[in-house]
Amino acid sequence: MLKHMALTGVTALVGDALTPCEDATVLIEDGRIAAVGPDVPLPPTAGVRELPGRTVLPGLIDSHVHLGAPGAPRGARPTLLTRGRAVVDWMRHQPGKRRAFLAHGVTTVCSLGDDNRWVHEFRRRTAAAELVGPRLLIAGPIFTAPGGHPVATIGARPDAGWVRVPRSPQEARDQVAELVTGGDPVDVVKVVHDRGDPRRRSLEPLDGAILHAIIDQAHRHGTKVVAHWGTLTDLEELLDRGVDVLHHLESRGTLNGWPPHLLDAMVRGGVALAPTLAVTHAVLGPAATAALRRQVTEFHEAGGTLVAASDAGMPSVPAGAGLLRDIELLAASGLTAREALTAATSAAARTLDSPHIGVLAPGRAADLLVVDGDPLADLDALRAVAMVLRDGRTVLDRTQAEWNSP
Repeated sequence: MLKHMALTGVTALVGDALTPCEDATVLIEDGRIAAVGPDVPLPPTAGVRELPGRTVLPGLIDSHVHLGAPGAPRGARPTLLTRGRAVVDWMRHQPGKRRAFLAHGVTTVCSLGDDNRWVHEFRRRTAAAELVGPRLLIAGPIFTAPGGHPVATIGARPDAGWVRVPRSPQEARDQVAELVTGGDPVDVVKVVHDRGDPRRRSLEPLDGAILHAIIDQAHRHGTKVVAHWGTLTDLEELLDRGVDVLHHLESRGTLNGWPPHLLDAMVRGGVALAPTLAVTHAVLGPAATAALRRQVTEFHEAGGTLVAASDAGMPSVPAGAGLLRDIELLAASGLTAREALTAATSAAARTLDSPHIGVLAPGRAADLLVVDGDPLADLDALRAVAMVLRDGRTVLDRTQAEWNSP
């Protein structure tokens, strides 16, 4: 890899607010952004790519994925062949998914429920550039109750590598401490606190004392807690115990609007929301999805922080394309194109406590997306990917129609 690389003649979307800087140069040094602006002096040894008419923005961040899930179309019946392929892909750390994320400009993903050993190895190998793929932020296993999701819903074993079912507050603290300390700690802790849908299946939420122990122990180590939730009772209990980020927006929760006291508590407490509209729109009807978009609008207009998150790996939510759909649905919920893009860049980076990514600025990682056109004027430009860089390495270059990939 060249020590210096320059992208010239571009419109660069700089800073937290993605402010356009026209006829700009983005200078990359040793995998990081060294300078950006209209008058950047170039080292004589820099490799230069002239990209007039194109826009450079931070690589996109998908804040909710399941890397180990097969991600089959909804309703597809698994066969012996598809099961075999899924096992091979899992053993090879999902080459198809890795490429799909990058092909859509997604340079960081947050794994929220994968086998702990496997996903740590996945992260180590991508960080070392042994595998070409997005940057990985990880939660490792999911904390849930014995009768909660995914144990009671899809049959996850309580002793499986991707779930933790603590039987006491102290066991919960011990399990959290094991994950958030050591040489390769998780980036976030995930809990499932969801009573299910009584019209179909009731689920067991986490015991209150255990939930408190998980959140408190994570916070003692400076680690945020994200939550899968369903009902308003779940939401109130999570807020009472100090959850940091809420994932999903279910029709059984806020279909009739946010209770004012809970909406106020979320906004005042800085609790971010990742509504995962891409996955709900894949399964719910038009009336329910329109209602959920209205709740996103209400949360946004109240001043809440929204984060783009696709739930890729779930049925009908493909890697990469799912996040673009989620961004479009945020825009359909009343966000401007800039606000929807921010939800997948700087806001996502802040929510994930990852100040090294998500913003085009000196010192940040050179995880970059180059597109034809102007995504601030038309989000469809996100689908016209010209180049993708990860840590300053060109991993996709459609201007030359070639991959740099092992």
